[in-house]
Amino acid sequence: MRHNIGGTPVEREIGEIPALTRREKEILRRIADGFTTAQIAEKLFISPLTVETHRRNLMQKFQVNNAPSLIRIATVNNLV
Repeated sequence: MRHNIGGTPVEREIGEIPALTRREKEILRRIADGFTTAQIAEKLFISPLTVETHRRNLMQKFQVNNAPSLIRIATVNNLV
C-alpha cells in the first residue's frame, strides 16, 4: 500500500479479491460511472435502500470507508 504525506491510501492492491455477487458487480460499475443511488435504483428496478445496502457491503468487503476509496481500489485491481 502506498500512502501520501497525510497517510491516506493513494493506491492499494488487495491480496485476494473478495467474492462479489452479480448485483454487487453491477452496482460497483454504476458507482464507478458516477451514477447516484437514485439513478442506480431506477436503472436496476430496485429501491434506493437496496442500492445503499449493496454499496455498504462492497465497502465492507474491500475494507474502505467511502465510495471514492471503493472506486480507487476497484480500478487498481481492474474490477471496473
